[in-house]
Amino acid sequence: MITYKQYHIQRFEDGHSRWVARITRADGQNIRTILPASEHPYLDTKPTASAEEAEALAKEGIDFGGVD
Repeated sequence: MITYKQYHIQRFEDGHSRWVARITRADGQNIRTILPASEHPYLDTKPTASAEEAEALAKEGIDFGGVD
């Protein structure tokens, strides 16, 4: 698990060669999304071919995807 800004990112394999990154807040609070407006204990990226790709998607979501 890595910490990026105020979030934790955990990469894991979800099936054969399908990598997903799970985003949680470091302070344990729910993650709020803008569209649709909702709150979640965690968010998962879409499956990718590598752990590095999944991590990059998670960082992109944190930086530009409307995660708060």
